[in-house]
Amino acid sequence: NNKIKMATTLPDGVFPTMITPFTESGEIDYPTLDALIEWYIQSGCAGLFACCLSSEIYHLTEDEIITLARHVKKKAAGRVSVVASGTLGGPIEKQAEFVKKMAAEVDAVVVLIAQMCKEEEDNDTWKQNTQKLLDLTGDIPLGLYEIPKPYHRLLDADTLKWCASTNRFLFHKDTCCKPVPIKEKIAAAMSIPETPFKFYNANAATILFSVQMGGSGFSGINANFYPQLVAWLVKNPEHPKAFALQQYLAIAENVVMYKYPCSAKAFLGMFEGLNITTKCRNGDVKLNEEEMLKLEALHATCAEWCKTLGVRRLNPATNAETSHVPNSLANSIK
Repeated sequence: NNKIKMATTLPDGVFPTMITPFTESGEIDYPTLDALIEWYIQSGCAGLFACCLSSEIYHLTEDEIITLARHVKKKAAGRVSVVASGTLGGPIEKQAEFVKKMAAEVDAVVVLIAQMCKEEEDNDTWKQNTQKLLDLTGDIPLGLYEIPKPYHRLLDADTLKWCASTNRFLFHKDTCCKPVPIKEKIAAAMSIPETPFKFYNANAATILFSVQMGGSGFSGINANFYPQLVAWLVKNPEHPKAFALQQYLAIAENVVMYKYPCSAKAFLGMFEGLNITTKCRNGDVKLNEEEMLKLEALHATCAEWCKTLGVRRLNPATNAETSHVPNSLANSIK
């Protein structure tokens, strides 16, 4: 119970949607996970979103999900907040029981919005089911995630305002990816006095916009590639170079999202000494030579941006600053 009551608010900043490294045999690779956790933290992240879609949550067992969340929280050791998904589908009563299990492990348990009702059901049904979950889970701190699977359900501003008014939701990962709804949702949530509700955008093209509109931070996939750059942008929205960095991140996302999360694992594997495989449980995905060259280009441009901003670029294998940039074409020319 003490753990449940500890989190009354979450920090502003970046919450990476954590990938799950696997061994070649498909088991969770905890030593590599530890290296990544340390890398996220040392790169300036405010929190960690474990057991999300990036983590391949629908391809993990319930026991693996609980163990994974517990491991992340233990490794973080209070240095950053940890949230994790806790509604995996089925009857609300069953989901509430899993929320209670997860609450013992993390700072806030994230409700997967698409699991609160069927795709064809309306917002009133969604609210009724969500209220039932609230009633069954006491004062457990919760979050929201507009997860794209099994179907993509977006909450409108009025529904998000209702969520904020319950004072139970500390975290909202928004995936609408459109400026007008983002602005409307943030304004609606902020209209509730003293709500602990915080808005974390997941869309790379509108990071700066959402922060300028009053959003609390970012929780998206590119924080598995260059968390230090996204953390800098969220903290420095009025900096003269902020808009140019935002433009870079918007364009770079086309490389980031292609064959993700395999792309993230391949990108991280280009750091010297990090023993991470590209193994994924969500399908047998491979990157070809051209796709690997694009990831190398992402490394090079990220390194240049770090120099420009005076931001440290860390090697997750050692968490020491690195100037190494992969360049397989240089070897080919020789």
